Amino acid sequence: MKPKLSLRHLLLGLFIPCPLLAGTTTTESTVTPAAQERWWEATLNVGFESLHVYRGADSSFGQANLWESIDIDILDFFHFNLYNGNSFDGEYGELTPSAYFYHDFGPVTASAGMIWYHFPGEDGVDSEEYYVQLSGELGAGFSASAWFSYNARSEGWYHELKLNHALPINQRLSLESYVALGYSQNYRADDDGLDNLTIGMGLPVKLAEKVTLKPSLGYAFALDALDSEDEGWAAISLSYRF
Repeated sequence: MKPKLSLRHLLLGLFIPCPLLAGTTTTESTVTPAAQERWWEATLNVGFESLHVYRGADSSFGQANLWESIDIDILDFFHFNLYNGNSFDGEYGELTPSAYFYHDFGPVTASAGMIWYHFPGEDGVDSEEYYVQLSGELGAGFSASAWFSYNARSEGWYHELKLNHALPINQRLSLESYVALGYSQNYRADDDGLDNLTIGMGLPVKLAEKVTLKPSLGYAFALDALDSEDEGWAAISLSYRF
């Protein structure tokens, strides 16, 4: 026999909460950690160098260099950098943008990009460089990279093998070191061949969650293709990630 329910009982059933159904519905949306991840990252950097040494050569004409740069990374696929450097006497000034696409293939990350070396106030010295780079982790804090580039202005090539190492000391401090060997062909006005051997080390200090201070030292040995003196320098930089 079916139970008889009056209209009053049905209305009460609609408005009286049922313990079995409590908590099964909500108006708040659930956001997973993956959905909260940003699709871009950026870092602002400022620094001082006793000498601006690039690929083994003194680029700031023997003067100290103050520089700023910004790095923007989008979708773990595209990276943009804008660098600005100026010597104390104003003889050296550079405003250089660069950009590259990259992809992580597992053991190796491949990159392809372009650099536009721009020197405001100077005529006939700007140049474009196109490059590819392969890099990967080796374990035990070591990583390695191979750089292959073509400079349109000099119609020459510059290649570089680089070995990096990072040694964590504590949660805020680590020791970084590297050695890089460059090879050039028609890149300099001098002979082709081994270009420079550059070594360096830095001590990044994590001042806050997004702020890092990094003092560093470097030394470059001029080799066959680089008709220059060996160069040494000291530097310090401050980075803010946002």
